[in-house]
Amino acid sequence: MARDGIELTDSQIAALERKASDDEACGEIETAHPGYLGSQDTFYVGNLKGVGRIYQQTSVDTYSKVAHCKLYVTKTLITAADLLNDRVLPFYESHGLPMLRILTEAPNTAVKWSSTITSFIWR
Repeated sequence: MARDGIELTDSQIAALERKASDDEACGEIETAHPGYLGSQDTFYVGNLKGVGRIYQQTSVDTYSKVAHCKLYVTKTLITAADLLNDRVLPFYESHGLPMLRILTEAPNTAVKWSSTITSFIWR
């Protein structure tokens, strides 16, 4: 920093080193190319009169940041698979790219998720 004409105190240097260490421990996911890793989640949008609860299924490619989403009236594994089958996989296939991995926040449903994906997407 001295080369930039900025002089830091010892406590400032220590704070920067702690910050760098925190950033490293909570680092970003590194991906190699589009389709390497998709992140999918469900968000509660709200309640529409006459319709009921509305949920948004969202899938984001962690490399390219391309996102796909759809609205649903249920929050199920079927709707998650529908988003992949209807929007995500066809998009990547049209560009000659496979979707290799999908990250979700549902670790307790991993077995159900796997069988749902197998049943509804790979037909």
